[in-house]
Amino acid sequence: MAMKKRPKPKYRQRLGETTTTRPVNTVRLNVEEVVAENTEQTIVRGKISGSDVKPEVDKILSTDATGKVKKVEVIPDKVIIEGILKLEVLYSAFKEDQSVHTFRIDLPFTDFVEVRGARPGMNADIDIVVEDVSLTRDPKCADDWDVAAVLKVTARITETREVNAVTECPTGFKCETERMKVKHLVGSGNKQVLIDKYFELPPDTPDVDRVRRCSCDVEITDTRIIKDKVLFDGKVTLECTYTALKDHKPVHTFERTFKFNDFIEIKGAEKDMDVDVDAMVESCTVEVAEGNACKLDVTIVLNVKVRVSEERDVDVVTDIEGATVKTAPLSMESPVGEKCKQVVIRDAAEIPAGKPDVDKVREITARNFTITDVDIVPDKVLVRGKVEFEVMYKSMKPDHAVHMLHRKVHFKTFIDVPGARSGDNVDVDINVEWANAKMDGCDLVIEAVLEVCAKVTETIEREVVIEYTLPKPTAPPTTAPPGACVPGTTFNYTIVQGDTLNKLAARFGTTVQDILNVNPQITNPNLINVGDVIKIPCVAKG
Repeated sequence: MAMKKRPKPKYRQRLGETTTTRPVNTVRLNVEEVVAENTEQTIVRGKISGSDVKPEVDKILSTDATGKVKKVEVIPDKVIIEGILKLEVLYSAFKEDQSVHTFRIDLPFTDFVEVRGARPGMNADIDIVVEDVSLTRDPKCADDWDVAAVLKVTARITETREVNAVTECPTGFKCETERMKVKHLVGSGNKQVLIDKYFELPPDTPDVDRVRRCSCDVEITDTRIIKDKVLFDGKVTLECTYTALKDHKPVHTFERTFKFNDFIEIKGAEKDMDVDVDAMVESCTVEVAEGNACKLDVTIVLNVKVRVSEERDVDVVTDIEGATVKTAPLSMESPVGEKCKQVVIRDAAEIPAGKPDVDKVREITARNFTITDVDIVPDKVLVRGKVEFEVMYKSMKPDHAVHMLHRKVHFKTFIDVPGARSGDNVDVDINVEWANAKMDGCDLVIEAVLEVCAKVTETIEREVVIEYTLPKPTAPPTTAPPGACVPGTTFNYTIVQGDTLNKLAARFGTTVQDILNVNPQITNPNLINVGDVIKIPCVAKG
């Protein structure tokens, strides 16, 4: 992807003029200016130890991977990215029944993307797409697996800039104006959120000897704005593997979800403004409580960033004829089109090994949405993604206990958006309108109707006037030269700043209508331009 350099403010000076600075009518806009962006590929490598996977792996059946950003740092001309490759593997076990199992593992990675023009303090938006994942047995140890994943990492660098754009044309001048839809940044802020909890494992879960590995995923579930504040709700999903406090110390897993809510003060924020809330996990630790092997102490630190903006329709001046102007670039997101489409998805699979058979489905909930790829072709937006469903069901065991299982369902679709072109910007939103789960023979069938919406915009940049200097007025003659203005004739007069037909009529003892009669080119008596030459009728004195 080509990198875009940020243009510098432009100046235009007409030589040979004596000018004077005039006060201007302006509107102050805080805009997110795109400095540059770039996309690079990277390979993440890691190893899965056989001791981490129980039962042992016989054959890999499928892999599902996503990339999560943990930390971003902008340095001169580069963006340093710390992330986690979250890998879920479906495999057949090394058992007589060849039962199917899954395991999850997180592989940390660090990468950088070269973005010319990037500087510390600028804003960085990071997008990670996992293009390919491969697992191969370690030739030196058959129990271990080597992981190689190809990631496409895009870094988009923006800078908040204040522009005081001229919105009114000076009286008596001709101006070029344009109505722009500008995204004005009202304010931004960030905050660390601490989750410090104790919890106990379920009674039928073996006690913990040692926590081996944990991963945390954060999701913002709701945002709302009240005056000068942004309130947000979210949840963190914790998943850990541990060795049990037993003689042979088998490996087990547990999962827990913690909800949180907080607020960040943003001066000027009002209801119905646009808000963007981004959260990242900075640290995630789990320790066994002293003296209680089934009680765990969880400490999670989140970094939450908030930006509040509003769209404004602004009439800006892009040029002033006959004046010296200072301009600056102003970017705007011009809408191309927004369309939605309903997508029906269906997925059937057996109940995972280790889970009891289903007697009756009680509830199905969509937990997470992930967009894995978005492409724009002429007049269409192609979307690929996955939805994670949580199914609560009553088991067929004698106690009819309630159990949960999770299923990721992939989908792909296209949305017709006339005018969409490669290189445009697109925002995709997904909503589950209906979902159902039922048993069909040995398979659990999940059906759902999704509403997938795509909003396409294009970035347009214009040079807008931020300052101007007008020509210095020349002293006009108060009367025609002696003997030169004979009643019934006319003389030429050059319009200067501040002139109106009413003022000229009073100065030269005539009327506006008499001036219009000898100047048929003036179609609007309220619109005369500096520098125009008009005729003034001579009138008899006394």
